[in-house]
Amino acid sequence: MEMPRTAGSRRKDYNKTGPTESLPFRFETGLALYAKRTPRPFPPPFLSPPSGSFSDPLSTHHMSRDRRTFVNGELIRGLTNGDDAVYVSDMFIGANDGVGAWSTRPGGHAGLWSRLILHFWALEIEADAQRIRPAGQRYEPNPIEYLQKAYEQTIEATSKPNKWQGTTTATGAQLHYQKADSDPNAPATPLLYVTNLGDSQVLVLRPHDSELIYKTKEQWHWFDCPRQLGTNSPDTPRKNAVMDKVSIKENDVVLAMSDGVIDNLWEHEIIECVVSSIRKWESGEGGPSTGDRTGGAGGGMKFVADELVRAAKVIATDPFAESPFMEHAVEEGLAMEGAHITMRGKRSKQYRKLMQQYGLSFGFREPYQVILDAEIIRTADRFKMDLVAGLERTLQGQVKPMITQCSMRHLYAASKEPGMAAVIDQAKTYERRRCNHLPEDYPEPLSTKECLSSVVDPKGNKTNKHRYVVASQELEVRKLMRGVMGVPLVYINRSVMIMEPMAGATAENREREERQKFRDGLKGGRGSGSLKRKREEDEAGEKGAEGETTGEPKKTKKRKGPKGPNPLSVKKPKKRPEQAGEGSEPNAKPKRRRKHKSSAAKTGVSTDATDAAGEDDGDD
Repeated sequence: MEMPRTAGSRRKDYNKTGPTESLPFRFETGLALYAKRTPRPFPPPFLSPPSGSFSDPLSTHHMSRDRRTFVNGELIRGLTNGDDAVYVSDMFIGANDGVGAWSTRPGGHAGLWSRLILHFWALEIEADAQRIRPAGQRYEPNPIEYLQKAYEQTIEATSKPNKWQGTTTATGAQLHYQKADSDPNAPATPLLYVTNLGDSQVLVLRPHDSELIYKTKEQWHWFDCPRQLGTNSPDTPRKNAVMDKVSIKENDVVLAMSDGVIDNLWEHEIIECVVSSIRKWESGEGGPSTGDRTGGAGGGMKFVADELVRAAKVIATDPFAESPFMEHAVEEGLAMEGAHITMRGKRSKQYRKLMQQYGLSFGFREPYQVILDAEIIRTADRFKMDLVAGLERTLQGQVKPMITQCSMRHLYAASKEPGMAAVIDQAKTYERRRCNHLPEDYPEPLSTKECLSSVVDPKGNKTNKHRYVVASQELEVRKLMRGVMGVPLVYINRSVMIMEPMAGATAENREREERQKFRDGLKGGRGSGSLKRKREEDEAGEKGAEGETTGEPKKTKKRKGPKGPNPLSVKKPKKRPEQAGEGSEPNAKPKRRRKHKSSAAKTGVSTDATDAAGEDDGDD
């Protein structure tokens, strides 16, 4: 991934063979790489030229080997990152994403293809810029034609002496300038020529305003199969590549990224990461600089690129993290079976945990009060979504949808558009949240940002007193609400409802409260346990008092210690003989006891005293 910044200083003339105009702007660049797998070495003849004849020595251990890669006798430009390739210069940056599946096939080498196309592309740009032109003719870049020639030269280079197969996406941004035709003396302004084929991406940001200026559109054959150049691919630059001219300003940031970044970070996360990294660099963080640090100058682009790749790596290596690629898979229906069920399950589990944190720290409870803006209602209707059901699935509980008066006026203002009647009827079913922006006081409805800000945080003290959940499609609204503590944010991304992670200010406040609770527990020492025991004793005393009043027997606590023997394994105690007349009838026959044979054999008389007494008369 490359991270260039436009600078207004004059640059060295690219003309080496004749006079040509110099460019008034240049890129200040920095790049960062992270590969899923180690790059494969380039095969011959790109790495080690073959022997020219049998007279060449077979052993070259005495010679220092040049490990650089060459093609057509020229050093291959750029860097290889796994199966991808990147290139940066003062006037051109590019990122090609090689298809890694070729590494499993004989003769497959996607890293070679991505690097060679980028190499030949850069050479074509420089060759055309250095070409001598007639007087008065200005240089006009043609990036698609440059890419077409690079593609043809790559096919030729990988066809002989050995055939190497591979495919790659291609994206690049060439810096040029433009002048007003009406005023030849007007200063030049930077102009960016952006070319894309596939799913890599170029973004243009304005850090001063935290604003996205431009973004390329991904090109797909189907999901996870982008347009690509190479073996067996029907795509060519002339037929399928797209080129846009983008007017930019000095200190704008241009990002050329492969899908390793855009598949793991949402657009707003990329913007936040770039802006915060530039602020850190300006404050002195990120290492030594080579000059002024303003706007990321003096080596700051390298620091910004490292921070962005680090953020993408955290998501890519976390099996439980959510990502834009996951949402695309859900949209394509891949979450219905197989491993993709776990993606939806993990997202649901994270949302449940997040709402529990909001409940413990900020007192949220069901039904959740959800303030909707006009745009999210229109977006849900466009994707045929049940908005309330989607909110309940996302927030893991019952919801109470609400809409402000200003948002309703925005919908009424668009009532002439097709399909808006159904949208307005649906919005009428939601509870109306009075924002007190009456038509007589405000002839034009306030913007969504101003209206929701006055509802959620009316006093401007950065607190969500009424515990609202904000569901908005506008990035500016969500950016503002991230600064208010305790505001869950929900939006729709390509028919998938997303809840943002807890914002920085909210997470810091929650952690601060948790640390304070921990410190309070430490200060109490053993007293905290004694208070708990005292509370339990008080509760037990209250229960005992209630038992006395109600006549219920008081439960006795079981005695701890060794238990008695098992009653089934001990000898039963003997019963004492009952006295005559006690507890029996007067003429009752006395019970006979069993005689023991051993005793009778020895004495010859009965040993039962009761029997002897009963037979006394007969023996005489």
